[in-house]
Amino acid sequence: MITVEIICFGNELLFGKTINTNANWLGKRLVMLGAELQRVTTIGDILEEMAEVVQEALIRKPNVIITTGGLGPTFDDMANTAIAKALNRELELNEQAVGFIKERLDKLQKERGLELKLTEERLGMAMVPKGAEVLKNRAGSAPGVMVKENDTLIISVPGVPSEMKSIFDHEITKYFDLDPTKQFYERSIVVNHIPESELAKAISETREKYPTIYVKTHPHSSKASAKGMIEVEIHITSLCSDEEAVNLREAEVEIVKIIKTMKGTSDKKPKIALQNNDKKSK
Repeated sequence: MITVEIICFGNELLFGKTINTNANWLGKRLVMLGAELQRVTTIGDILEEMAEVVQEALIRKPNVIITTGGLGPTFDDMANTAIAKALNRELELNEQAVGFIKERLDKLQKERGLELKLTEERLGMAMVPKGAEVLKNRAGSAPGVMVKENDTLIISVPGVPSEMKSIFDHEITKYFDLDPTKQFYERSIVVNHIPESELAKAISETREKYPTIYVKTHPHSSKASAKGMIEVEIHITSLCSDEEAVNLREAEVEIVKIIKTMKGTSDKKPKIALQNNDKKSK
């Protein structure tokens, strides 16, 4: 299984100005691809700290490090500089990246009638760590960047969600060695009138019985709480073959049986809603 760490660059993420939806989206996509996401780190736009966090990740030797943000043309876009510093490499002008940027500017000029020049700031987006490859950005100007350091592949994508998603789906997924015999199985059991602490304890034996299946409880605290209700979702997931999925279905049946024997709060009988959402890895 491919191990992955995500590093998110950006003061706006630390200040709370921008919600880090990129990490959420990438986490889901990586699981669907059969990867193991081991860590997500968020760091501000301070060059020394950005380089340091990349070095720290490299010490843990994940197969892949994905960085988001810091690839644009502004003064605080320092992802390429930070990665070059972490790897003790020089920055170099990548001609393919220059071509990608020119192509994007030409497209915008034709579509919007704007006069867009290849300024020094825009050309800066083509300065990448020595030996790096660039990845085409179909939704924006800043190319993605990919560089190998020993056994770790470092992939950098823009922080703009539409650009990050475009590069990931069009350029990055091919580097994940998928097992065609396996798919991602996802089941949810939503339960009312039983506190999460009681549910977690009750299903612990089932969770231990099926170690290859991830079972986690999540309290629903918004609409349910507003109505004075207790609502908990039991999330069951597994990346496995069709034959191995029998275990997941057995675990689901066992958990439902356990819930039905439990007494709800204030003598209220627990209500159960099942949702199966099996998805094939793409």
